[in-house]
Amino acid sequence: MILWVYGGGVNGFGGVEEQRGCEKRNFGTMTVRMSWRYVVAFAALTMLCGTSHEFVHHFTGAALCGAFGTKTFNSFTLAEGCDADVMKGYWAAMAGPIFTFGLMWVGFVMLRSGREARRLMGLALVFANFPINRMLFVLLGSNDEQYASRMMFGRSPMVFWLTVAGVWAVCLPPLVEAFRQLRNRPRVAWGLGFFMLPFLFVVVFAGFLEYFVLLKWHVLAMPVLGVPYLILLVEVVCVVMFEVFKPALVAGDGTV
Repeated sequence: MILWVYGGGVNGFGGVEEQRGCEKRNFGTMTVRMSWRYVVAFAALTMLCGTSHEFVHHFTGAALCGAFGTKTFNSFTLAEGCDADVMKGYWAAMAGPIFTFGLMWVGFVMLRSGREARRLMGLALVFANFPINRMLFVLLGSNDEQYASRMMFGRSPMVFWLTVAGVWAVCLPPLVEAFRQLRNRPRVAWGLGFFMLPFLFVVVFAGFLEYFVLLKWHVLAMPVLGVPYLILLVEVVCVVMFEVFKPALVAGDGTV
């Protein structure tokens, strides 16, 4: 999925570029040109980021345990007996968040580019990883980071709040940079929309696929390497949709 994001239209994530003809570095701002094509591409990217998060859990667990467990759209289990090993359980649980944080920071680097197309893709990549999920649920004590911290370090207020501080410290810089560069008005409304709506979309859409299509109706529920065929089908569909509509994500107004 990372290679597709870096593919045509953005020419890689690049680095900070100095604007020609300018006397100082200026990372600029940008206006998102919202359209139904943008929504489709962004929704596909959001699903790919979410499913990739779970795939990283799944394959990290398989590498550590020597056997595949199982996964759904929003959860994973290690191979039988492997969860008794605290170290393996810890790194399998943390692999997903580390991957997601990495994508957000790739987005941050792209936001610092001198090319508007890269900045627009960077903004999409930051918000498509729905950081509200990491920041909210770590406060509720019910996400991967808190689960892994309790597993490794035990349950205590200090462990809880250090985990919260760590997650927020990682998430805030990409979010602040994305919000700073967004020129759509009213900016607060647009920023909140990008912050909250991807998560709501995943909860509704992936939740429907998870609890009804997969677990209740058992559509394409037969697994291969612990992954139901339904998830693989959704992955392929999202890749195709993203590739087809990706140009809409980087179609800015030409402003540097």
